[in-house]
Amino acid sequence: MSENISKEQGFESKPSVIESQNQSKTPVQQQKQPQNKGFFHQRKQENEIKQEEVTGAGETEGKKNEFKTETKTELKMIELTETLQRLQAEFENYQKRNSKQNEEFKYYANAKLIEELLPVLDALEQGMKHDPALKVVYEQLSLIFKKNGLEKIKLEKGMKFDHETMDCMLKETNLLLKDDVIVCVLVAGYVLNGKILRHAKVSVNVIEKEKKENQGEMGLDGGTSNIKEEASRKS
Repeated sequence: MSENISKEQGFESKPSVIESQNQSKTPVQQQKQPQNKGFFHQRKQENEIKQEEVTGAGETEGKKNEFKTETKTELKMIELTETLQRLQAEFENYQKRNSKQNEEFKYYANAKLIEELLPVLDALEQGMKHDPALKVVYEQLSLIFKKNGLEKIKLEKGMKFDHETMDCMLKETNLLLKDDVIVCVLVAGYVLNGKILRHAKVSVNVIEKEKKENQGEMGLDGGTSNIKEEASRKS
């Protein structure tokens, strides 16, 4: 009824643009259209895959760089730790050397003073044999020296002579004693902090050499007397 109205009014219905395009396409073109859509879709997927590969490669490279950075940091920490340990060891060695030098300085400083005072101690030791009142002074001075590391070398008559701690001043012959032993202590010896400050001066008993010399003289006298007896007999 509307068609009749439109025809009566002189209007004709026109087809839509989409319908006209579809109608203008040939059957071959209508068949190719789905194929073109599939091709573009495939290219899109390929591009996405490539982009993912690029992104993955970038992440891998980033991880490598991160690993290298961590490795460098660890190596730097190890190097700094070794440097710190070396410095600590050097400082400890310095403290030990410094302490040893201070002890040596203290030893030599005291050694010179004490060595100069030893004759005073010797005089007191000899004097208290005649004056017992000097014994108190001797003991007080000995106590001061002992606090500073001075010790007297203990020697007795009949002890074996020691070249490291004693000096032989006299040689004696005592048949009641063994050979190469102390007969008498002339001057006392002292040790300061484990080191010899003054050697003891002693007299040493010598027997073996005297015996050999006497035996040699006796043999010589005996030989000359035998020669004289033989000469007298021949005459």
